[in-house]
Amino acid sequence: MSEGALPDDLARNVRPQVLLSWKRSIMSGADLANPALTFRGEHHARAALRLAADPVLSRLADELSGLNAGVLLSDHDAIVVQRWVSDPGILPLMDRINSNVGFCISEESIGTNGVGSVIEQDAAIQVSGPEHLAEALRPFTCVGVPVHHPITRRLEGVITMNCRATSGNPLLTPLMTSTATEVESRLLAQATTSERQLLDEYLVAIGSRRAPVAAVGQDIFIAGPKVTDLLEGVDRAALWEYVRGIALGSGLAADDFGLTTDRFRITRCKPVINDGRIIGALVEFDVDRPAAHEELALVAPPRPTITLPGKSPALVQAIAHATRLAAKGVPILIEGEPGVGKYALARAVLESAHVTADKIAVIDAAAGWAEGATKFVSLLREELENSPEALLLRHLEALTPEAAAASSALLDQFDDLPDAPRIVATMTTGGAPTPGHRRLVDTVGVGRVTLPPLRDRQEDIAPTAVAMLDKHRGPKELRFSSSALRCLMRHSWPGNLRQLDATIRGLLSTSLGPEIRPEALPLDLQGNSRKRDLSAIEELELSAILSALKQHNGNKVAAAQSIGISRSTLYRKLQAYRLDPDKQYF
Repeated sequence: MSEGALPDDLARNVRPQVLLSWKRSIMSGADLANPALTFRGEHHARAALRLAADPVLSRLADELSGLNAGVLLSDHDAIVVQRWVSDPGILPLMDRINSNVGFCISEESIGTNGVGSVIEQDAAIQVSGPEHLAEALRPFTCVGVPVHHPITRRLEGVITMNCRATSGNPLLTPLMTSTATEVESRLLAQATTSERQLLDEYLVAIGSRRAPVAAVGQDIFIAGPKVTDLLEGVDRAALWEYVRGIALGSGLAADDFGLTTDRFRITRCKPVINDGRIIGALVEFDVDRPAAHEELALVAPPRPTITLPGKSPALVQAIAHATRLAAKGVPILIEGEPGVGKYALARAVLESAHVTADKIAVIDAAAGWAEGATKFVSLLREELENSPEALLLRHLEALTPEAAAASSALLDQFDDLPDAPRIVATMTTGGAPTPGHRRLVDTVGVGRVTLPPLRDRQEDIAPTAVAMLDKHRGPKELRFSSSALRCLMRHSWPGNLRQLDATIRGLLSTSLGPEIRPEALPLDLQGNSRKRDLSAIEELELSAILSALKQHNGNKVAAAQSIGISRSTLYRKLQAYRLDPDKQYF
């Protein structure tokens, strides 16, 4: 299988779902010769799942007493959150492979098994003896079943029964399935008032309407198979932000949130209100594309041809100004803080002017800094002599005053030629310019565009984050939860888009499940998951706590001492800011 092939006689004797799991395990790079379960830490955030499952699985473990069996409850990331073993006969076997609380039993770490394989295919599976790829698991028969949220149908976790390989029985799968159903019933009983209200509204709507309907809320999505298939691949968190905007009358379009409506359009959106706030909405969909004349009627006034994720007023104004300048063909200087997206906007400006990438000469002053000031001027002269359609000059602030003055003189010299290239330049703002830089700015900045920092266009953060995730995730199925997106939107992002991009690439390297939730975010972002806005003093206090924890590598005693408070006070403040005080972040 490591060579991508399996003998026909063996393939015919392996159940299809097991064979698919084998292939996934091999492709994910599972170390099957020396498998080791990774300790991820005990999860205190799965309280609702544990509360619903505990009485059911405790009773099941008692009923299995004497049968050499144990029961595991894992979360949607394949991390064990609780274990029930009434029979000491199987306990040493489970401990030998670290099948215990806090350890991750994903396919990536140990191959085909009764936890990770359930998560990958979102269906029950029984794996017996040699069906496990890892030799360490072959003494077991593992029967795993998924547990879904009864309202959202999102995967909440997995229940797995482990017994000896010789004890496998086809009847174990329906037994565990009925156990999962009982846990789901208890989850429904624990559902919040908002979840129940949305479910009730949805049930009434599907009984009275013919059009496809869905109930959409923060971290809630309720729909039938038709709408679920229709919205396959649509980011649910972005969908909620879009629907919420419609309910509030914001007028933002679907593509403002990174959504495409090629297959459907929303014809009706009824907000569901609880205690004066919108907790969700009932959404009707028209699955047929509108006629041409209807589309024209729905289209807003012509938009700028330059497109970047986000549609905040500040960004729209900057793009509209850049579009007007591009249409006139004048030299354009794009200014802003480091990492705000100046280069991306410069590329978009040239693309809007129908200049192809192979016709653009890019010269980066920062890249040539170590080679001396004359290097940039020499490259500039060389590119100008090659007569490109466009010239993109980056990081002009990195030039010495002499190089800036020389570059300005060179550009002035070529400006009179009939085939002079379009010029777009970027420069990071800050400090008073030297006379040389001022001369260069006057040359390349006939039209000037200032791109505002991300903290001044908060509504751009969610669609930008979704676009970055789609760009980097490749074939991996991954999305943000609505609450995680809100954490991102509340952050100030001093490093702007560059910092946001680095954060998302980091999340991709550590994420195991199909959804990024607040607890998976870095510590400083988790502080943004609070439900209320903080005062200036509270912001300073939270910042000091997070900085101390980071400085002392998560050691809470040392962190508390460094800011002059007791350990118990630190714990209390972390809880007040909705941070898990028992979680090891570093």
